[in-house]
Amino acid sequence: MKSVTENFRQAAWDYLYLLDRKYPQKAILKIIGDRYLLSGTERSMLYRGIAATHTATKRSMSFTGLSGLQGSELVIDGFNVLITIGSYLNGNAIFISNDCVLRDASEIHGKAFRAALLDRALSLLIDYLISIKPSNVFFYFDEPIAHSGDICHQVNLLLLSKKIVGMAKTCSSVDYYLKICKSGILATSDSAVIDKAQVMLFDLPKHIIEHSFQPDFIDLREFILKKS
Repeated sequence: MKSVTENFRQAAWDYLYLLDRKYPQKAILKIIGDRYLLSGTERSMLYRGIAATHTATKRSMSFTGLSGLQGSELVIDGFNVLITIGSYLNGNAIFISNDCVLRDASEIHGKAFRAALLDRALSLLIDYLISIKPSNVFFYFDEPIAHSGDICHQVNLLLLSKKIVGMAKTCSSVDYYLKICKSGILATSDSAVIDKAQVMLFDLPKHIIEHSFQPDFIDLREFILKKS
C-alpha cells in the first residue's frame, strides 16, 4: 500500500472525530471499517496509527531526536524494532502515525518472519548503532516468542564482533520492563509502553530507514490536519 485513497482519508477523519469524543476504540474501528469497507491493512492503520488528539500530542512530546540520543544508553524493544524495519524491507504498509511515530500494518507481531529478512533488518540496525555511538545498548526480546533465545544469541555475537558495548537478553514481559525502566532512552513504537514510559523515547526504525534509504512514508498527520 503506497498511498491512501480518498475513502480511507474520510474514514480516518471520522475515526479521529469519534476517538476525540471518547467512543470505545474497538467499537469505532468496526463501525468505521464496515461503513467504508476498509481492508484489513487499512483497519490496522487506523487502529495503530490514529490516537485521540490529546494522546497523540502527549506521545509526540516524549520523543527525542538524534542529538538527544548520542552518548546515551539505548534500551531497545527488540522484536518491535526489527519487525518495523523488516516490514519496510518486505514492502508492507509503513506509516507515520498522528503521534509522529513510525509504525507498520503488517500484523506480524510475535510471528516469525523470514530469516533473511531478520538478518537484513538486524544488519541495518547494528550499522546504525555504530554510526550514532550510544554509550551502551540493551536489547530485550520476549521470551515466550519462538526462537527468541537464538535471536538474542545472534545479537550478542554481533555486538561483540562490532565492539558495541551492550547486551541482549530475553525476559518474560518486555513491555513490563520498559514501562518501569528509569534510565536510558527507549526505542519502541508500542503505544502501551509509550504511554507509561518514565524516560524519553527514540523512533529508532524511522531513523534507521531514513539513514539507509529514501523512504516516502505515508504520513497520517497530513490529511488529518488538512481536514481540521
